[in-house]
Amino acid sequence: MTRMRRILLPLLALVIACLGLLHVNYPLAYVFNVMVRQGPDYSDFRVFPASVIAPAETPSRLPAAPDPGVLALLESHPNIDKLDAFLEATDTTAFLIIQDGVLVLEQYGLGHDSESIENTFSVSKSLTSALVGLAAADGLLAIDDPITDYLPELRARDQQFDAITVENLLDMTSGIAYSRAIRFPILNNDDPLVYYHPDLESVVLQRTEIDSAPGSFRYNNYNPPLLGLILKRQTGLSVSEYFERRIWRPIGAARPAGWTVDKNAFERMESGFHARALDVARFGLLFLNQGRAGDQQVVPESWIRDSTDTKARIELEKYDGRQWGYRAGWWIVPRPEGRSDYCAIGHFGQFIYVSPQFNAVFVRNGPGRGEWGDRDWTELFYFLAERLPRHSGTTR
Repeated sequence: MTRMRRILLPLLALVIACLGLLHVNYPLAYVFNVMVRQGPDYSDFRVFPASVIAPAETPSRLPAAPDPGVLALLESHPNIDKLDAFLEATDTTAFLIIQDGVLVLEQYGLGHDSESIENTFSVSKSLTSALVGLAAADGLLAIDDPITDYLPELRARDQQFDAITVENLLDMTSGIAYSRAIRFPILNNDDPLVYYHPDLESVVLQRTEIDSAPGSFRYNNYNPPLLGLILKRQTGLSVSEYFERRIWRPIGAARPAGWTVDKNAFERMESGFHARALDVARFGLLFLNQGRAGDQQVVPESWIRDSTDTKARIELEKYDGRQWGYRAGWWIVPRPEGRSDYCAIGHFGQFIYVSPQFNAVFVRNGPGRGEWGDRDWTELFYFLAERLPRHSGTTR
C-alpha cells in the first residue's frame, strides 16, 4: 500500500499541476467538454443550458393535405425505394414538404413526432442573418459599416479589423483566420473553442486573428458570434429576446424554441437553435412569402431578396461536387432560369430548403444522414420541387 501511494501521489500531483496550468488559458469545464465529448452530438441542446423562446399566443394556421401522389413521387426517385426504409437508413427524425402553403408530407422517424424538438446546428446562421436584416431596417446598424464601429475591442488589438464589414461576416468573407485542422494540444483548435468555450465573447474578441484581406469566401464559425455580439449591443436585448419579439412570435410559431448559451447567457450563434420541425417550416415559409406571415411584413422584402440572391455576389465554383453560391447565411442552388433555390444547412444534414419558382419548402432533421451528403439531399429537394403537384388544402 505504501509503495502504491508513492506511485499514485506523484501522479495525482502531476495531474493537478497540469490541470492548473491548463486552467490559466482554458476553463476546466471547457477542457472536460473537449476531452470527453470530443465533438458535436445531435442531443447537445439537452446538455448545454439554453434560452427559452416563447411561441405566439395564437399560432398561425398551417393547412395540411397529405397527398399520396407526393409519396409516389418520392419513391419514384432513383435512389429511394420505400420512404420508411429511406428515412431509417438516413437517420431522419423529421421530413416535411410544404407546397403552395400546404403541408403535403409530414414524416417522422427514430421515435420522433410532431412535438419533438429538433436540433438545427448551422441553420442557426440563417436565423442570425434575418435578425441582422431586421436590425438594419430598425436603423441599429448598417451592413456596410466596419465591425469595429460596434466592436472597438477588435480595433484596439489590430487595426486590420477595420476593413471587415458586417456584410463580410454575413457572407463568410471576413478574412478572419479559421481552421478545422487538428493541432496540438486540441484545446486551441477553432472548432471546439467556438462550440464548447463557456465565454464566447472572450473567444471572439480576444482570440480571433486576421488571416487575409476581406473578400475571399471561407466558411468560418467565428463570424456568427461576432454578429450575435453586435446584435446584442445594438438592440439592447439578448439574441433570443430579439428573435422572439421580431420573428418567432410574429410568424405564429406554435411551440417554444430554444438557443443554447454559454455561462454568460450569450447564444451559441453558429449552431445552437432548436425547435419543433413544423415551426422551423414556418420560418422557411416566411422567406418563401417574401418576409410576410399572414398580413404582417415581418422581415423586409428587400432583405429577403438581397440575402438569398447571389447576383453580383460571390459565387462558389464547387462545394460537395456541384456549383453553389453563398449569401448571408444561405446556400444558393442555381436553376437554369429564374430565381435560384436556396437553403439553410446544418451539421448532420439539417435543412430548410426553399424553392421560390415552385413555391415549395422542405425541412429535414436527423442525428445523421447515412450515406447522403449535402449534395444528395439538395438534389432530392431540387428534383421534388419542380415535380410536386399544386395544392390547396384544409386547415391544420
